[in-house]
Amino acid sequence: MPSDRKKPANALSPIDNSSIVDKIIDRIVKAISTGQFKVGEKLPSEFELMEELNVGRNSLREAMKILSALGVVDIRRGDGTYVCDHIAPTVFNPIIYSIIFQAESDPDMVEFRECMEEMVLRTAMKKATDGDIVHLSQIIKDIRKAYESGDKEKAAYLDYKFHVAIADICGNPYISKLVNGIYEIFSLSIEDTINTQELFDKAEGYHKEILRCIQEKDVKSIDAAVEKSMTFWHSKENES
Repeated sequence: MPSDRKKPANALSPIDNSSIVDKIIDRIVKAISTGQFKVGEKLPSEFELMEELNVGRNSLREAMKILSALGVVDIRRGDGTYVCDHIAPTVFNPIIYSIIFQAESDPDMVEFRECMEEMVLRTAMKKATDGDIVHLSQIIKDIRKAYESGDKEKAAYLDYKFHVAIADICGNPYISKLVNGIYEIFSLSIEDTINTQELFDKAEGYHKEILRCIQEKDVKSIDAAVEKSMTFWHSKENES
């Protein structure tokens, strides 16, 4: 006897050629959030997903790498790709989601990130303790140590933790969640912005200037420090 239960709409409809990777990610996330793919369930094969989404292998694999880094899927070599048992809530938060997958070269996104950084720094500046300064200083040292040892992936991760640590100083869970959600994604491209010694030294200089502003409560220098950091970040992203 046929079931009267209505099936969820198919989130895996074919997509066009613009922003292919982002749209693949969007389709997969929606398929999970609507219950088309359940926690722990194995996703269709690579060939089946390519057919359903009407995309190429390289774009699909790039999207899956990002989803894996986000903790959405678990890629098991020789077995397949599964929906992770525990997925960070930020992935399904519509506000965070729109921020994360907005084009990073979009002038509105650049302005938003600058405003967010300035707001976080001004708040952290008011609340930072001597212990917080020591902690941030140590992260900067750890970033260099990781970079000089050849572990650029760890250096990029610690760069992300530096910004999250500043947000945590604010003592506001909403600020922490927002910054963590955004930088968790942008951390995927940090490694590309420090791929030479010259670029790394520049990035480290911006971190030290941000730390100095917080330590000395130099409100007047915050805007300039953030603008330089964001200009550097986006210039490297646009080259990659």
